[in-house]
Amino acid sequence: MALANTDPAEIRGALETWLAERLPGASITDCDVPAASGMSNLTVLFTATWSDGQETGQFVARVAPAGPSVFPSYDFAREAAVMNGLASAGVPTPVVRWVENSPAVLGSPFLVMERAFGRVPADDPPFTAAGWVLEDLTPALRGELCRNSIEAIASIHAADWRTLGLDSLAPAAGADAGSVYDADLARWQDFYDWARAGDTNPTVESGFAWLAEHRPADDRDPVLLWGDARIGNQLFGDDLAVNAVLDWEMVGLGQPEADVAWWLFILRHHTEGIGFPVPEGFPSRDEVVAIYEKAAGRALEHLDFYEVWAAVRLAVIMHRAGNLMIELGLLPPDAPMKFNNPASQLLAALIGAPAPGGDAQSFIGNR
Repeated sequence: MALANTDPAEIRGALETWLAERLPGASITDCDVPAASGMSNLTVLFTATWSDGQETGQFVARVAPAGPSVFPSYDFAREAAVMNGLASAGVPTPVVRWVENSPAVLGSPFLVMERAFGRVPADDPPFTAAGWVLEDLTPALRGELCRNSIEAIASIHAADWRTLGLDSLAPAAGADAGSVYDADLARWQDFYDWARAGDTNPTVESGFAWLAEHRPADDRDPVLLWGDARIGNQLFGDDLAVNAVLDWEMVGLGQPEADVAWWLFILRHHTEGIGFPVPEGFPSRDEVVAIYEKAAGRALEHLDFYEVWAAVRLAVIMHRAGNLMIELGLLPPDAPMKFNNPASQLLAALIGAPAPGGDAQSFIGNR
């Protein structure tokens, strides 16, 4: 089956046959493909029964794109190992039940995890412009939401990735802990070379040059990094507790500042970057640092450097998103988004580089 559409009936039939090989007598009683599945993976929600109807479970399948994608590759086995390891350590991550590497079932590889429930602060329209975070929460409750979000990040960093059997995330044998950033930087430079598809992005390249010039000396032991640390990747319960930490495509090792800086930069992107105020009750930068340091029991260092690192990475992703949307016919060939977007504008401001000319373009709606 080539996943050329998102027809739930087609997906349900293929999944049901596949699932019956893993759960005796399995059948799928409902199947839904949310419209807002994101640009990186397709999300499929389904309920299954098995053992002659005696057992029931709710699951989520995350399916890699069958065609053009945001990232050059997807490693579901790595994601599953991280999520299951963290779940065993008490971090609120969904348990992955199966990884299917063959594209024969749904047109591309996928994983199936147990479903977690809650509300997610949306990206489009952004939670800073509309939705339940603004409409249902008081400023005090927004502060609690953010505190819980940041404390969940600290819990990820507290997990011992070696004890959890995640040594494969480390650089090649023989490299010392100080080379983790080098390995990550090299991956992102390779990602940029792929994402730009022959373009030259002066802002991104100025960002890489700035990073090379300002890299701090750092010999601290690396921690497990979520990579995409933001409230838009967390499911919150009615009590605002974090029920699940989602989206692990960018998982890796590094310094904790990288995740905290990403959290801060995404908030900046969703406010200053697209012209909305920070919601009342959200913590200031200093307050975010204080919340994290109290939860983690460690001080953050070099946060300014890691905020630029976050800006560079998001600008690279936006360049790829621009090329992808052009390739899919969602933007005209001369669309400026890949060069001029809120991330690249903010990056230029952070490093004192010339800003891309003209108006920034973003796929985020409700501007």
